[in-house]
Amino acid sequence: MSLSSAADPALPPADLPVDAARVRALCAAVIPEPGTRLEDVELAVGDAPLGEGWDNVLWPVGTVRGGAVVLRVVRRASALPLLRREVVVLRHLAPLAERLPMRIPVPLATAEGAALIPWLPGRPAAEADDASRVMAAHCLARMLATVHSLPAPRIASNSVRGVPPATRSLAFGRDLGLSGVGESTRRRARHVWDRGSAARPWDGPAVLMHGDPHPGNVVAPAAGDEVDPALIDWGDTTTGDPASDLGALLLHDASGTVMATYRAEATWPGVEDDARWSALVDRSQAWGVRLALSLLTAYPRRHPLGRVAHRLLEVRS
Repeated sequence: MSLSSAADPALPPADLPVDAARVRALCAAVIPEPGTRLEDVELAVGDAPLGEGWDNVLWPVGTVRGGAVVLRVVRRASALPLLRREVVVLRHLAPLAERLPMRIPVPLATAEGAALIPWLPGRPAAEADDASRVMAAHCLARMLATVHSLPAPRIASNSVRGVPPATRSLAFGRDLGLSGVGESTRRRARHVWDRGSAARPWDGPAVLMHGDPHPGNVVAPAAGDEVDPALIDWGDTTTGDPASDLGALLLHDASGTVMATYRAEATWPGVEDDARWSALVDRSQAWGVRLALSLLTAYPRRHPLGRVAHRLLEVRS
């Protein structure tokens, strides 16, 4: 999903440009997922995308059983394996979709470089009012607890998520230098990072993770819609230490209450161990600061994600 703002940064160039002609060709090539009948899809390819991100474009292509559908199309060749991995995980979760704490974009059909998915209306949690944001944060805490506790499918690992914080120290230092935050915030951020990097490492199972559940990838329901928030953009999904997912959770709400919600719902082995939990909290807080600084290198403060980053740094660092 693309956050609409006058402060949007420039996207990286698309080496796989997406236009209506490419979308029509992909719609003709999609292969339906089990249980989907393409005859039920009423194609009506739009003239322009609904949203565009760093790796993908969301293009309106019609309806299925009265609900809008979009084609998620890769715009950069480097993102092709990310969409393949995303589809594998969403297929894995699809049988559980009705019981998950959040909605997910279950694929209806796929082609190389594209996935046909339901359109999930709403607005990014980064743009929501405080009450909606906190509600979405607790839904996300329950969602991550559920996903982390499920068996993981066989997927490629992500070298920058689910890994020990210390392996990302160079990136942390670079982003700290580029972030533009004041000296006192820099010192506090460094302290949180160093504490998390020195914490007891993850010694549990490599859990299934979303990979990037920041407030731009959580869709809060539109006003009046009595549905759960949605968790979208699973391209960074991976397995490993859940601390990086939980660091992104803290971008939604930096209070300890969302972590308590997560712990109460998670069932992975060892979650009840206080020493293991304390170390996970320290690593998660380090990841929260790391992700906030990373956002500040891409988004100005007046952008919704820039505001999210500053809010966490003011509380956590």
